[in-house]
Amino acid sequence: MNTEFQFECTGVWRPFTAGQTYYYVDLTVSMGYSVWIWTGDSLDSHYAYLNHAFPTWQQADQAHLLAIEYLASNQEKFGFMENEPREGQTVWISNSLYPFWSNSIAYDSSDKLHKQLFKNHILHATEEGAINAAKGLVQFLRKETAQNYFKPLTKAPQNGTKVYVADVTAKDGYKYIIYNSEFEYLLNDRLLFSNMLGAIRASTAMRQLINPPILDTTKKPEPDKQ
Repeated sequence: MNTEFQFECTGVWRPFTAGQTYYYVDLTVSMGYSVWIWTGDSLDSHYAYLNHAFPTWQQADQAHLLAIEYLASNQEKFGFMENEPREGQTVWISNSLYPFWSNSIAYDSSDKLHKQLFKNHILHATEEGAINAAKGLVQFLRKETAQNYFKPLTKAPQNGTKVYVADVTAKDGYKYIIYNSEFEYLLNDRLLFSNMLGAIRASTAMRQLINPPILDTTKKPEPDKQ
């Protein structure tokens, strides 16, 4: 599986500005992503909250390819249909943009979109399976985007190493500790960083998640470019 997933996430900790074009991962369309204009409405915020929104199409494309690769490598976990559905068979679509419900379709092998849904590993024999798979994919993308943006320590440093903790209770957003096994829980929670700036970035994100910044709504959004 490709672990070189290098893009900056643009979730709730770093919102777009009004009128900005952005791209969101959407495995239900042929390209794997769609383009939209940020207005700051609930739908925009929803896509950002799910870590599906990116400032460039290249980042969205890379994210969608990684998502498909992850699904393909974890069939047992996600339970998507490995064999193409029968003609007219009712199947459910696992859509990570809306992970709490699922649409059903009567499968049509002559429909290019239906074929694409099957190739993207998001067709399921049951509604429950589709919903569970969507939730699992959201969790995966959140983890990938967060780790690649914030770059926390993922392996234990040597005992005695000075490391930085993302700490929203600290005035400057961080504190430092001398690592030992007592602090393994901080490592597992991805709150440890090798440098001060990484810890500050993460704590700033947590603060913005709790108290989101006010969006700039003075700039009129551009017309829909789709």
